[in-house]
Amino acid sequence: MTTGRVLIGPLIGVVLLVLAACASDDRREQVTGDAVSAFSDAFTVAGMPVTTGPNGLRSGTTGPDLDIRGGTGDQIDELMAAALADLDTYWKKAFEPAFGQSFKTGLSFVSWDAEASESLSESFCGQSTFRQVNAAFCPDRVEIGWDRGVLMPALLEEFGPMAPVTVIAHEYGHYIQMIGGFDKSASPIVSEQQADCLSGTFIRWLAEGHGTYLEINTGDGLNTAIAALISARDGRRGQSDHGTAFERADAFETGFSSGAAFCGAIGQLYVDEKRDQMPPRFDNTGSIDSTPFSEAGLESVVTSVESFFDLSEAVRPVVERTALDGSCADVDLAEVAQAPVAFCPSTNTVSMDPDQLALIATNGTNGPAGLPSFIGGDFSAYSLVASRYSVAAQSARGQVIDRPVTAARAACDTGRWARSTADSGTFTLRGGDLDELVSGLLVSGAVASDVAGRSLPSGFARIDAFTAGYFDPEDGCSRYDP
Repeated sequence: MTTGRVLIGPLIGVVLLVLAACASDDRREQVTGDAVSAFSDAFTVAGMPVTTGPNGLRSGTTGPDLDIRGGTGDQIDELMAAALADLDTYWKKAFEPAFGQSFKTGLSFVSWDAEASESLSESFCGQSTFRQVNAAFCPDRVEIGWDRGVLMPALLEEFGPMAPVTVIAHEYGHYIQMIGGFDKSASPIVSEQQADCLSGTFIRWLAEGHGTYLEINTGDGLNTAIAALISARDGRRGQSDHGTAFERADAFETGFSSGAAFCGAIGQLYVDEKRDQMPPRFDNTGSIDSTPFSEAGLESVVTSVESFFDLSEAVRPVVERTALDGSCADVDLAEVAQAPVAFCPSTNTVSMDPDQLALIATNGTNGPAGLPSFIGGDFSAYSLVASRYSVAAQSARGQVIDRPVTAARAACDTGRWARSTADSGTFTLRGGDLDELVSGLLVSGAVASDVAGRSLPSGFARIDAFTAGYFDPEDGCSRYDP
């Protein structure tokens, strides 16, 4: 895969392009629809309804008056003050029940502008903040600091207001580890997984409506929060070791679903067992960059997908190398006309646009602060082919293809196909390949969409569907049977 990657400080690596969920005055509304089975209910996330509505500072609310060294009271510092105040409230309530001891206050906070002259820099963790595009927790000084000039504005612009909030919640998680007696000798990946998990518990609390200053919906708002974390995934395991996007999303979801006590139980065995579930040809040490997208590679994927689904000649769809035109009578072209891969039931045709797929596979354009704006790569493109072929296979089996369960099956089948290619040695999957898939699921959700291109509203549901097929290729997708 050929993707641009820029490492900015020890925290932020790559920024995805997602629909930024900006604060608004719209009323929060529950997303509704018809579920087919308990597991195909796309309208709940970890027991909560999927909602639309505002994200960020509550309407009419201003951030609290918090002592922030170097702070200017600008938009970023106001958002950070609100986040830290809500974090303090949350952990005062959640800490003792989770860890059996009293919560200890004592944090201090530092804000700086990485673009400011050296003479105007602050001191954070005993070092100058000059050109430090970063956010971090310093255990030696018991302080949390952030760059309000470059990093946080870039996150805000790309992801919306909950992105900086989630990053700070992760750093606050490291403080919780320190006062909670977590194993100080834990490996970096264990420590980072715990902090991701702890940030998920806080975001859950906000989603339940408990925040004094902040609010988040469980639709695009929650997807944005996850995307903010995985923007800092590692390109190679062992370098920083925040974990791959796949691992970071999983840890965050674990905290959101299971609570703070479970986060404290994450150890090396937990991490190793997760990694051991990867298929034999999964390259745990390879870098993100791999084989670039090509026409030959696309042809190999089509052959692989056709072999995997193994449909009889009577129902096997025709795969065309041109975009879907206006001849598909039973699909709303307004929804799928621009899709790089689409299935037309009336003609039993899977139409691919190689040029659009190539753009997805090689996307590495620069976003704010010179950060890449999307984790693209060949697997991002190839997985769309498997997903749309799954819809064709569902149609051949007489299953519904215009419901949320269709989208869940499509993502699950894509996971099964990805696992089968690795197990058979057809391809060598790398950590970056799964990062691309997680990115695509959060950015557009096209892999987890029905015949009309309607995606599952919850990023959790999209990722869960894919992982069900990937980690349990024999039985994982049976959960989506009626």
